[in-house]
Amino acid sequence: MNRTLIERWNARVNKRDTVKILGDFGFHLSDKEALEIFNALNGSKELIIGNHDLDRKGKVIQSVARLPWAKPPTHYSEIKHDGHRIVLSHYAALTWNGSHHGSFMAFGHSHDTLPSLPGSIDVGVDAQNYYPISVEEFVRQAKESLLDAPARIAKVKEMLDGMTSRILERAAKLNETKENKG
Repeated sequence: MNRTLIERWNARVNKRDTVKILGDFGFHLSDKEALEIFNALNGSKELIIGNHDLDRKGKVIQSVARLPWAKPPTHYSEIKHDGHRIVLSHYAALTWNGSHHGSFMAFGHSHDTLPSLPGSIDVGVDAQNYYPISVEEFVRQAKESLLDAPARIAKVKEMLDGMTSRILERAAKLNETKENKG
């Protein structure tokens, strides 16, 4: 799988390109494997930190920290492209900086399992046919998502309804336990 990902990356990314990786670069990789893969990938690389890039104390794991990133890894970033403000995070959000003023959001983490709001796009490789996408492609998808707003919002609402039910069930169990102890 790593070989395929490297081939697909290099088919789209030139040596002079800058790529923002939205987290989990070194997941299940040894120091040696992480460096080999990093060096095999074209372009200058920047990391937006994901949950699998951190140890239990919240520090970037050594196999990732030691890599020659173009900039120090960070949890969040914003860029502008053709007049569009784009928020970059490993995690999806219900709101993001400038979301009420037309900004877009790029996220990963959810492996194409999370419905996203209009203007918010899962750019993880598993949501993008195992290819990295250009900022132009991202903007195209984000604009297209606005045209599909009602359907996207309905999917998010359905997901939130399910989450709310599970949270209410947990709260009821906690209250029951609390009453039994009291």
